[in-house]
This record gives sequence, structure tokens and C-alpha cells, in this order.
Amino acid sequence: MSIALSNQEIRHFREEGFLVIPGILSEHQIGRVFSEITAVMAQRPHVPDDLIQYEPSMRGKPWTETNELHVRKLFRMAVHLSFFRELAHHPDLLNTARTLLGARVTLVQTMLLMKPPEISSPKVWHQDNGYFALRPPHCFGFWIACDPVTEANGCMHIVPGSHRRGLQPHAGQGDDFGLTEIPAPEDILSVPLQPGDALLFQCELFHFTPANRTTQRRRALQYHYMASDVAKTPNQFPWEPEIGFE
Repeated sequence: MSIALSNQEIRHFREEGFLVIPGILSEHQIGRVFSEITAVMAQRPHVPDDLIQYEPSMRGKPWTETNELHVRKLFRMAVHLSFFRELAHHPDLLNTARTLLGARVTLVQTMLLMKPPEISSPKVWHQDNGYFALRPPHCFGFWIACDPVTEANGCMHIVPGSHRRGLQPHAGQGDDFGLTEIPAPEDILSVPLQPGDALLFQCELFHFTPANRTTQRRRALQYHYMASDVAKTPNQFPWEPEIGFE
């Protein structure tokens, strides 16, 4: 498919901080994502140390390193894996990023969010710019469902319009780094998706995913792009952009 955002969609993204785009990736592309995950696990332990993060409850167990269902996240795939590097140039992703951010963009981060069944942990309420520390916050993410994503298996929960409040106080360490004030239940919107659908969300939008307590998998692919006019300010989370685009 070829995506061109309407003025109404652009306005909605600016005002509410999010937008859902159905079917941004094809069934074939999602199948390739799954194949790449399996290939990475088959190469353990001969993969970069910064590529794989395991679920906290599974770390240190002897069978964990080769078990795909024990993985919490894969990081920096566009750096380490050619398929995900090519996917960063997907016209619908790149053109949408340029529509929302301007002609010159940079790929900030790629992640596979594995959310394995039964053992997964929640991701606390946070703003991504609490990690990125970008000024101005001209950055957003594509959160692309690879499996059917439901409230039961860990879909995204957001607070529409919360990005307009600016960066809020965060506390904690690592994956527990999050907002010090939890949003009120009546302000929260859950976002179920079908495979290939994308949630676009501005980098200061409040969001959270619960644990997956079902027996079904809930894999999602996340790509963050930023504009050329931003600068990283010092914080506790060092990172390097993955791809620059001409």
C-alpha cells in the first residue's frame, strides 16, 4: 500500500499525539520479522551483547539464551540486521516520517518488543523522551503490531493529548524508569491492533503496556524517527542514532 496522510490525520496527530494507520506492513513482511527473530536466537551466543534483553524472571537460567519465548526485547536491529535496516527505508515509514518531521530525518531507535506469554513483565507509564532527552521533542515512533494485539495480551495504553504537557518528572532505573504520577483511569485509551497495523505516537505521549497474561504471543516492532533540528541533552541513558537519511 502507499500512504499519504490527510490534513485531518496530520492535525489529529499534532493535537492528540497519536494516529493509527492500518496495514502499514504486509503479511509477507510480518512473516520476515518472525523469521529474523528465529534466526537471531539460532545464532546465540554469537550475537552482539546489546541485541537481546531477556525477561527479568528468566535471566540467568541455563536454558534461557536459546529460548525465544524468554526474550523481552531485541535492540538496535537496524544496526545489526540488514532486513530491519532495509525496513527503515520502507516508503510508507520514511515518507510518513518526513511528512510529520520534515525532509531530513534520522532513525533514532529500532526495537522488537516481544512481550512473551505468561511470563512477561509490564512496561511502566513513561514518555520516550524521558529516555531520549531530545530538544526540541520533534520525534515520534511507529509501534507496529506483528501479532493480534489485545488488552489481554499487552496492547499499548496511551493518554491522548498528554504530549502537550511537555516532559514530566520520571524516576527509577532501567526498564522501571517511568512517570512519577500515574494517569487517571478515565484519561487512558487502549489501542488494540491487527498484524501490520501501526500506532504512531509522539515522543512525549504518556504510554504503558501491561504484562501478557494470555497463552498467545504479542510481538511488536518499534521504529523511532527524529527531525534534523533536535539535539540530545545529557541524561542517564546514552544512545546513538541508527541511520541518517539524505
